[in-house]
This record gives sequence, structure tokens and C-alpha cells, in this order.
Amino acid sequence: MRSVATDSPAPAHHAAAGAPGAGAARPAAPAPAGPVRGARAAWAAGFGQAVPVMLGYVPVAFAFGVLGHTAGLPWWAMVAMSAFVYGGSSQFAALQLLAVGAAPYAIVLTTFVVNLRHLLLSAAIAPRLAGWRRREQALFAYELTDEAFAVHSAQYADRAERPKAEVFTFNTAVHASWVAGTLLGVLAGDLVTNVQALGLDYALPAMFMALLAAGIIADRRGLAVAVVAGGGAVGLTLLGLQYWAVLAAAAVAATFGLAIAPREERAEHEEQAEETEHAAQTEHAPHAAHGDREDHAHAEGATSR
Repeated sequence: MRSVATDSPAPAHHAAAGAPGAGAARPAAPAPAGPVRGARAAWAAGFGQAVPVMLGYVPVAFAFGVLGHTAGLPWWAMVAMSAFVYGGSSQFAALQLLAVGAAPYAIVLTTFVVNLRHLLLSAAIAPRLAGWRRREQALFAYELTDEAFAVHSAQYADRAERPKAEVFTFNTAVHASWVAGTLLGVLAGDLVTNVQALGLDYALPAMFMALLAAGIIADRRGLAVAVVAGGGAVGLTLLGLQYWAVLAAAAVAATFGLAIAPREERAEHEEQAEETEHAAQTEHAPHAAHGDREDHAHAEGATSR
């Protein structure tokens, strides 16, 4: 019995208890860095997408701040308008009405009419946010602008699923640039007396046209819709419908796009069918040639016999 006990290996827990450092708590394993890297990548992607828009927002917001300072509005009112209204064309329209002493209801109504186009923008982007929480959708809608819509539409066309961190980083960055540009314009209001001489008002339309061109350059239907919308907006503006031109032209162009959609889809299906048939014929041709060679060899063998 003694020899057996001597030769038997010690229990595992005894060995562990006698081992150096036994009983001390082991340090916790480090948390996986994958989610952290993923969040940082999403933030970086969103900020990278926002930089071109920020470069267009800052000079226009700067011009808005200068004009507001010239009109005698306090700095906090200008910054608050950029933070809460956050609409370039509606802010400039409201600023003009404030300068001439218009009634508050006229300012509110004008701002509402100018921003009606956001109904179309929101309806177009809403299917991409179907799985989001209500508060997330509300925050996205609060920071939706023309340029943001153009960028988000292009990004969602390439990737159906995008990290929310990327989306909100983009929205927050461009919104912050608009507020910062306004504040800079208010602070520099005494130094800049003529904003039109700087040509800052052209920065926003030029940037938006560049974003639009990047999104429709490879899409024939999108190009046709853009031509109809742009031509309609210019024509209605020349006719005197300045505040309704964009909304009416966008509605007509959207209807036109829906009308030509089935034709485009049929053409795409026919083209895909032709490509599939051509690929099948190409794949079948070597097999057919190989079968012909085998038949020819069998025929020659039978003749020699």
C-alpha cells in the first residue's frame, strides 16, 4: 500500500497548491479589440466623408454670420439659428425678413415652405433606416440636409448596411462645421464689409453639384432625373416661383424617374439574360467540340477494324 501511494501521482489540485504563485488571482484577459477598432474605423470613415462637405459649409456659414452681424442680430441668435434651424437657404431667407422687420408668422411660414423639400429627401432615405430606433431616426432627420442626403444616398447605394457610428459621425461633423462657420462670421463681422465680393455664396452650390455629379455619373436614369429636376427648377425660378421651384421640380422629376423605371429594369434584365446565354454557350462550346472529336475517333477506329 505504501509503495502504491508513493508511486501514485499527486492529485492535480495538490500540485497546483504547491506550485509557485498558486492561489493568486490571475489577471483578467484583455477585452477583444475588434469592436474598438471597428468603431474607430467607422468614425474615421464618417469624418472622411464629411470633410468635402465641411469645406463647402464653412465659407457659406461664414457669410451668414457676417450678414447677421451686419443686420445687428446678436451673436448667440445667429449661432442658435445655425444649431437648431440648420438650413442654409431658409436661414438666409429668414435673415432677410428679419432685416426688413417682417412679422414672425411670415418668417416661420417662409422657412417652412423653403424647407418643404426635406419631405422628399426624408421619404427617399427612410427605407434605409427602417430598422433604426425612433430616437435614432429623429436625430438623423434633424441633421438631414441636401448635401448630407447626397452623400448618404451614394454611400447606401454602394453598401446597404452602414455602421450607425459612421452615419452619425458624418452628420455631427458637418453640423458642427456649419455652426463653427457661423460663429467665425459673427466674430469677423467688423472686418468683412462686403461678403459678395468674396464669392462665398458660390461654395455651397458648387460643392452640391460636385456631389451630385459623383452620384449620377454612372446612372443613366439618375442623370435623366437630374436634368429634368435642374431644368425644371431653373425654368420655374425664371417664371417667378422662387420658393416653390425646387419642390415642384423635384416632384416632377421623381415622377419621371418612376415612370421610366420599368423600362430601365426591363432593359437591365434583357441585358443580363443575354450575358447569361452567351456565357452558357461559351461554356458548352468546348464540351461539344470534345464530343465531336471523340465521335470522330470512334468512327476512325471502327473503319480500321
